[in-house]
Amino acid sequence: MVMQQLLLNALKCVRNTSSDEPISLNVLSRLGVAINTGQDFHVPTVCSSFIPHIVYHIKYCNTEENLRMLSISIINLQQLITSDILEIFKTKVNIFIEHEIVNSKTIKTVIKLLHLLNLSVWSHKNGQLIRDLMLLLQPNLSNLTIIDLKAISRIFGYHLEPASLIDPLKSLLTDLFQNDPQSDILAAYMPFLEPHRRDAITSVFKNLLFSSMSMQNYNSAAEHFQIIRTLKISDSKLCDAYWENVLDSLKIDQDKDKELRFLIHCHRYMHFNNNLGGSYRFLPLERRLTQVAMEAIENDINGCIPSKFARLAAFVLAYGHTPFGWKKFPNIILSKIISMSDQFNIMDCLYLSRGIQIALELRFRNMIPSLLGFQLATIDSVLADCVERHLENKNLSIFELNTIMRTLGYKKSLKEKYIYQAALERYNLMDYDEINSRAIREMAYNFSASNCTVPIALEAMFTYIEKHHEHVIGETVEKVLSCAFNQGYVPKSESVLGKAATILKRDFKDMNGLSIVQACMALCYYKAMPEDLIDMVFCVKFIQRIEEEIQMCYSKATYPERVLNSIMKLNRTVCLDYPEANVPWFQQNYLEAQLSKKPTPQCKFGDEVKRLLKAVLSSDSYFSCNHITPYGYQIDFVIHFDKNHKPIAAPVETMILDRITKVAILLLRLDSFCKNDLTALRGPEHLRTKHLEMMGYKVIHINEHDWNTKYMNSPKTKTNYLKCLLQI
Repeated sequence: MVMQQLLLNALKCVRNTSSDEPISLNVLSRLGVAINTGQDFHVPTVCSSFIPHIVYHIKYCNTEENLRMLSISIINLQQLITSDILEIFKTKVNIFIEHEIVNSKTIKTVIKLLHLLNLSVWSHKNGQLIRDLMLLLQPNLSNLTIIDLKAISRIFGYHLEPASLIDPLKSLLTDLFQNDPQSDILAAYMPFLEPHRRDAITSVFKNLLFSSMSMQNYNSAAEHFQIIRTLKISDSKLCDAYWENVLDSLKIDQDKDKELRFLIHCHRYMHFNNNLGGSYRFLPLERRLTQVAMEAIENDINGCIPSKFARLAAFVLAYGHTPFGWKKFPNIILSKIISMSDQFNIMDCLYLSRGIQIALELRFRNMIPSLLGFQLATIDSVLADCVERHLENKNLSIFELNTIMRTLGYKKSLKEKYIYQAALERYNLMDYDEINSRAIREMAYNFSASNCTVPIALEAMFTYIEKHHEHVIGETVEKVLSCAFNQGYVPKSESVLGKAATILKRDFKDMNGLSIVQACMALCYYKAMPEDLIDMVFCVKFIQRIEEEIQMCYSKATYPERVLNSIMKLNRTVCLDYPEANVPWFQQNYLEAQLSKKPTPQCKFGDEVKRLLKAVLSSDSYFSCNHITPYGYQIDFVIHFDKNHKPIAAPVETMILDRITKVAILLLRLDSFCKNDLTALRGPEHLRTKHLEMMGYKVIHINEHDWNTKYMNSPKTKTNYLKCLLQI
């Protein structure tokens, strides 16, 4: 009580002091810390009078120490800091960096600035300034405390740059862990984990997790979660042990959890489940978290606060464990979603959409009960209205737009609404000056997951890589290259592809094997694959590395085949596009095994084309279906013509092949094109066409969309269309 009275007196003095005679920064910073300690005061209510003083000090700040104290003050007054004040402060910081007032020797100030700028409410707006500050620390990383190193690691793990910090931080944290093998240091090392060390680190983590002191404090759960999720551990016993520890901690804290700290466990569990492909569940924890979440929704004030309710409801929607959960969501949740619809912010919508996505995957994959269908339609309508409201914001940031796209992407029904197209088109109006690696990766994910193309955004991503290639890491480059390749987008500048290849070579040892293969595939598509990178991939050492990754992978059902299929495609592409590299074709056995398991594709579109081709050519002996070429390309129909352009049966003798024309007819389904642009042929289809032409085929495309238009709805029209294509 004495301390509260002292603070109240101090607050009264601040209120009664004019900003013309501002209170010193030293006093403001200390008072801000004191008010936030213990959380006995509501900062927005009692500290509004601080802001004129803060603005004054930002304007007249001229020393590094004052900047540090300003940072402390702003951290503690974060709820009152507007975007305008933050921008003024950032301008001041940039001036201090430019004039070297803040430099590599002012470590304390740089660290404090990083803590401020990386606050979750505005971290996404400060990526480039955070990167510049991180670079200032590089010469003196060895002088940082363990606490500061952990903070730097956490910041790097989110922003994914600058790349030059990877090796020194990795080295420092490795040495620290060897001297003191604790989970907090291991968690800090995770963003820099090399693929070949995963197995060894997993063994170390097992010992840490099963030690008697594994959950000795609240932070242990966060550290263990970061480790177990980065390692992608598929050992269910190890996963069970972690969540059992979390469950035990919930039982201990249940009487004092006034701040809903259990929500962080809800969030982690929802995303951990996603990380293991939806295959893992720990039901005791689900039941407990659902119970406390429902209690908060029904009886607690937090159940009436939209931002808290959305997180509580998301978990309950996802996992059920409520009365009649097998056929519907709780009525109170649906009622509150409707009543709070005008108050949900962008993140609230994301949480709710994510919860529904998990529910549909885990609980209602095979059948959606009629009552649930009605509830889902209602929630879809609410989310669509919320998204439309947020899209009207003229100051929408890239981070917010990416979040909206993720929200819509979680629900297939929302992706089919007009609002999804409206969100995509908003990318054409965005300012890309402030993007960073995190924003780029989120955009690449959204475009790849939706199979939609936004050329302006794709070009902005390539421009960023070209301008900041020394800071961008290889995994980010791979995401952009793969996205652009899949969309069939070609960057305007060829030089960016050379820089992308240089980044891949620089970070080769740190990257996931599949990422390397996918990035190389994209470079081959752009005819920008350097010979030394080909040599790095097609060697015994890298193949062994891939085999080790497959052995350690968590998703044994899908990951190995995905990796091997990607390697086969890359091997094929290098053989055809880079014969001078002398890479042998070593995938024939794998290819034949895959083809033997693959059923013959059948569809109404293909059957109709086949029937009409038979009529046009007078016999089905003049064409073959589902032909497999050397290197494993599948052609829907192959027709051979003689020198007089008459169809003939497939020749047996290779001697006459130079006197005939091979025509490959490729049926382009709707997924051969970008979903939002049916004229944009995707990269893999472009590549297939080019390679078939290199093999001597004349390639003809039949577009499913055109084939089924009302202008070609009669057999006669389609027959004439085929004759025109074949020129007969």
